[in-house]
Amino acid sequence: MNNAHTSLPDAVQEPPRPFPAPMTPPQSDLRGLPFMPLDTCRLLDSDLFALSTGDGFKCAVALWCKAWQQVPAGSLPHNDRVLAHLSGAGGRWPTLRTVALHGWVVCSDGRLYHPVIAQKANQAWKARLAQRARAARRWGHAPEESAPLIPAPACHGTAHADARESERESKSRSLRSRGNNQADLARGRSSKAHVPHPLEEQAARLRQRSAARKQGREPARNTPEAQPHTAGDDKPGGAEC
Repeated sequence: MNNAHTSLPDAVQEPPRPFPAPMTPPQSDLRGLPFMPLDTCRLLDSDLFALSTGDGFKCAVALWCKAWQQVPAGSLPHNDRVLAHLSGAGGRWPTLRTVALHGWVVCSDGRLYHPVIAQKANQAWKARLAQRARAARRWGHAPEESAPLIPAPACHGTAHADARESERESKSRSLRSRGNNQADLARGRSSKAHVPHPLEEQAARLRQRSAARKQGREPARNTPEAQPHTAGDDKPGGAEC
């Protein structure tokens, strides 16, 4: 019988007190970002890959993915019942716990952190803050990081919808739509100012022609002044017999 997984060190590595500080900021929130980078070379060279069984490795990867969507990002609750649910192990959790939690450390906030997952989460959180700052400058709002940070409520593994993320995305879409409408309106006004309608041009030409007639520039047609003059018209009685 292969008991390779029992040779791993204690799953939850609890260092001597005091516990280390959390490895990610308390307000870090990556919900809404499903992509998590995976260092394939580091994984394939790890002790976990070499010593774990299929079920244990499956639970470990599941916990990595779940930690990515937790608050703080990259952390897990230190609760076996919740971890059994998050890992998908269910009733098999007691036998898979050691492998599944390989590399996780208890920190001073009472949550579990994995150094590698925390490193990737910090990079993603920094990128998210930078993107928010760019969007705020584009739309003329103060960046969110300049406001006082309010710790986000911890997510303990249940599948709740991210109301705050949805609200932020809704506001962003509203701002983009408002900006596009204003740009379209400005383009419409500009085009009307520089490109007159053909009917307007025709009406202007008619007004100019009418004004020219009134000022005598253009003689009216079919008037006595416009008829040709002959020599016989000056004699009374018409032409000479």
